[in-house]
Amino acid sequence: MPLVEITVPEGTLSETAAEVLRQRVADSVLTAMELPHTDFFAAATWVYVREAAKGSAATGAGTVPGVLVVVTPLEGFLTPERNEALSVEVTRHVQEVTSPDTVVWLVVNEIPEGNWAVNGGLTRRAKIDEFVAEAARAE
Repeated sequence: MPLVEITVPEGTLSETAAEVLRQRVADSVLTAMELPHTDFFAAATWVYVREAAKGSAATGAGTVPGVLVVVTPLEGFLTPERNEALSVEVTRHVQEVTSPDTVVWLVVNEIPEGNWAVNGGLTRRAKIDEFVAEAARAE
């Protein structure tokens, strides 16, 4: 938690640009969720960049879509205001590594508590809050 999936048209990004994008988006998601930028939370933030094969996607008008970013956090971390700020940040990050004209679609799919497990254990908000408090004490 959180999980981010970025789909770009094939050949859009070099491996270096993809890595820069992964890191910037991970940082922006942690900020939007108001989670500390610690090693623990960085390791728990997964960002995938996947290429869609040429010709595998198009809009209803037949044009090639831009970049799709799907952010999947636990429910309750992102308010509408945080979603908007995240959308602005992610769009900026994508356009910096592609083109200022790239269309960026951002979808937030919140997962209700009790519907997310890691290694067979449910991820609970109370446990995440404990990790946040522990990080604050360590500062």
